[in-house]
Amino acid sequence: MNVRQIDYADQWPLNLPWQEDPVRPELDREFRHTAGREVFTNDGAIICVAFCNDIPKTVQDLDNMVGLNHAVFYTVWSRQAGAGRLLVTDLWKQMLLTRPHIKRYVTLSPKTKMAWNFHINNGAKLLRKNEESDNYEYSEAELVRDKPLSQLKRRDGGPVL
Repeated sequence: MNVRQIDYADQWPLNLPWQEDPVRPELDREFRHTAGREVFTNDGAIICVAFCNDIPKTVQDLDNMVGLNHAVFYTVWSRQAGAGRLLVTDLWKQMLLTRPHIKRYVTLSPKTKMAWNFHINNGAKLLRKNEESDNYEYSEAELVRDKPLSQLKRRDGGPVL
């Protein structure tokens, strides 16, 4: 897994500046790094994650639902074919192993055909259609489908599934 976290003071990959995020261009760098939010890269893609206590319907909900047990992927983009999917699956696997308190992996996605195709083709289920967004949910079974379970163990010793 080639996933690394980008902290606020870190330089972003030059080929993926936050100002060119095609999914959520209105969100500044500060938003992406505050109130329970983190940013990750594999140098081919960027993903922004909010940790919440419920499933948000809007970007504003990310400020109001700060918590620990829901990982909400609210933007992912790349300039390299397949890099976004690889980052998403590698980050999920990393979180399964290192953050056992996370119970759900969901998205706050724009209502676009591109978002629908990305999530459905990567094993997500459409959870809810909102006025401004759609939520998809990934199950742990889908997250680990391309790696034998015998190779995955959670840090707390609990089962992966």
